[in-house]
Amino acid sequence: MKNLFFPASLFLLIYFPAQAQTIVTLDEALRLGKENSPIAKQIAASFESNRWQYLATQALRKPQIVLNGSIPGYARRIERVAQPDGSYLFRSVSQAYSSATFSLEQPILATGGTISLNTSLSRQDLFGSLTNPLPWQSAPVFVGLRQPLLQFNRVRWQFQQQRLQYSQATQEQLEGLEVLSVDVTERFFNLYIAKLQLRNAELNRAINDTIYRVAKGRYGLGKIAENEILQVELSYTNARNSVEQQKLAIQVAEKELQNLTGTIGSGSGFEVISPASVPVLDPTPEKAVAEARANRSDYLGFALQESNAQRQVKEADANRRIQGDLVLSYGLNQAAPTLGDAYKNPLSAQFANVSFTLPIATFGRNKANYEAARFGLEAQQRQNEASRNSLELNVYNAILELKQLKTSLQISAKSDTIAQKRYEVARNRYLIGKVDITNLLIAQQDKDAALLVYVRTLQQYWIAYYRLRRLTLYDFEADKKIGK
Repeated sequence: MKNLFFPASLFLLIYFPAQAQTIVTLDEALRLGKENSPIAKQIAASFESNRWQYLATQALRKPQIVLNGSIPGYARRIERVAQPDGSYLFRSVSQAYSSATFSLEQPILATGGTISLNTSLSRQDLFGSLTNPLPWQSAPVFVGLRQPLLQFNRVRWQFQQQRLQYSQATQEQLEGLEVLSVDVTERFFNLYIAKLQLRNAELNRAINDTIYRVAKGRYGLGKIAENEILQVELSYTNARNSVEQQKLAIQVAEKELQNLTGTIGSGSGFEVISPASVPVLDPTPEKAVAEARANRSDYLGFALQESNAQRQVKEADANRRIQGDLVLSYGLNQAAPTLGDAYKNPLSAQFANVSFTLPIATFGRNKANYEAARFGLEAQQRQNEASRNSLELNVYNAILELKQLKTSLQISAKSDTIAQKRYEVARNRYLIGKVDITNLLIAQQDKDAALLVYVRTLQQYWIAYYRLRRLTLYDFEADKKIGK
């Protein structure tokens, strides 16, 4: 932090202190905004939603333990029943059944397959003339593998994209808080300016009251013309009206700041204190652009958009070729009349199957889908390139704006001090009759205008400072990334 030249007119704050109000600095207003405002809470809730979505997706990478069952089940229908001689009869069958399967499944991220370990137990009872001599069936252990062959690996892409989405959400949260800082800074200085103008208006009213009484005495002695006394009276009336206008402006500005800091209904107003110094920075455009590329959520968004487009290309390309599934399983099973016997001397069971799908004639549909996806990827890349250029141009312009405002702030501070001193000289000379009222009023208008230009420039400088932080997510004053 480095002190800049601050004009003498800011010491008006000393002469007209606010009563029964909470003193708040810009840093305190920013802290209140980030902790209490509805916008900050909405940003936090949005991030938490994305975080839990990410955790849910990451949990799928770990083994999943599932218990499936049907207890009890009942069915009555006509079924084909095998006879001892090999023929079939259609008979009405009534049965009750129960089953339970305990599974441990692990997705294979690299290949898109799934490996599982299972154990199951079931019972089937027949009613009527039919009987089931072996109602209990068990599979004490069963190992299975399902592996897509030559297919698009949706599982791996899903995890990659979810990781990008979570990283983007993390940076968006930081950006949202920096946007809030910009808004709080603007409202903070709106209130500061309104209060400063009120105090300046009250000072003008007091001074104009003195001038008006002096002018009436001179008019009574015939030293000034009626036109001059009327001009003095009009100036005094305008000063009184300005006080009332600024009181209304304060009420509006105060409510806006309270809304952003989450303090509406607190029962007390704000007495804002302008920072005694401002961050004087000299970052290079190259440094700012590099930090924007490394930190902004937009770049993660660009990567996610291109990832989605690349996914569509690879999926469309895979659909043009032969695809298959490999299913393997090995385990033990048994059927028995009793539950205990169902686990005695289990027999081995194996299953292997390779299925495939080969497009023969799609009349150009698969090729058209592939070409549409390929050109969609190219269009997305060109759009992202234009967006990146626009974002980096905004960063570059923000650097130039900050440098320009630093110079303007120094100039306007000096101008305000000069205008203040000139007004004091003109007022004193008017009181001793050395200048006319016109010169005094011009000096007063210049003083008020110079003060307003200075505080507006001060506001613009702080807004530009936080806007640069938002564009880069980098704290150039502390020389570190925001959020680290």
